[in-house]
Amino acid sequence: MFSTPYGPFDGNSWERLCQLVFKRKFAEDGYLNIPATPGDYGLEGFTKSTGCGYQCYCPDKAYPTKDLHDKQRDKITTDLKKLRTNEADLKKLLGPTKLRRWYLVTPVIAHNELLKHAQTKEAEVRGWSLSILEPDFQVLVHDGDHYAAEIQEMMAATGQSMNFGGLPVTLPHVDVGAAIYHENVARKTRARFEGRYPPEKVDSLTEKFAKITLKEFLEHDAHFRRINEEAPAVHSRLAKLINGYEADVVEACATWEGTPQELTEKIRDGLTDRITKELAPAIDGTEAALIARLMVSRWIAVCEVDYG
Repeated sequence: MFSTPYGPFDGNSWERLCQLVFKRKFAEDGYLNIPATPGDYGLEGFTKSTGCGYQCYCPDKAYPTKDLHDKQRDKITTDLKKLRTNEADLKKLLGPTKLRRWYLVTPVIAHNELLKHAQTKEAEVRGWSLSILEPDFQVLVHDGDHYAAEIQEMMAATGQSMNFGGLPVTLPHVDVGAAIYHENVARKTRARFEGRYPPEKVDSLTEKFAKITLKEFLEHDAHFRRINEEAPAVHSRLAKLINGYEADVVEACATWEGTPQELTEKIRDGLTDRITKELAPAIDGTEAALIARLMVSRWIAVCEVDYG
């Protein structure tokens, strides 16, 4: 799945959402979608009265910026060529309508070079003098924000939570091999027991629970990756929830007046409760508690959780 400001999508789910948006937004313009059977004509829908054609594209997974740009560029090139190859069939589908605009609708524009490529292809396609195109035919690229209101409306109508772009739907990458994280875990684990037990017991508890915390810290990335692979929509909602909760964690650490252990338990239990309430039944209480333990271990290691 490809993470977007509106949640995770692949090619099929992005096209389905776009079709709902187009049918709603361009109803008065006589929007018609073109099923991909029996053939792909480089056009997934068009408006009869305004002559605007739409083609959707979303990758099935995340790519580096350069690779994403290359795929978006190649999509434009390949699908515009289909207008020429399928001119006769498209003429029957379009009827009296001639295309004045051709839009690639994609969640994000990877690089401004894509806009330059669209201009280059526009000039090339005009030179073909196709019977299905107006002389002032244009090639344009729209990202998801061009349809933000309609996307949110369609997501709400289909029972999906709305995302207004305020919180990321992914977790920041952490280099789990950094030595500073091991030092953080040892220091903070000791702080949780000092003053509560004799020195020799503090040493043994610190050794035992530092190992547990490090183990959970090292496991958190793989666990979240499994959630993303098996339930990408749930992963997106979970990451958004955690990123929002993290602000509460930072504030709690700055203003806390109790013991380090009490703070640790408050943060862990609070996250468990929030996940259970907001993500049930997709995530039950047992899984929520595990996720909370893994996240608290991560926050201890990377310093979101500190004890002053």
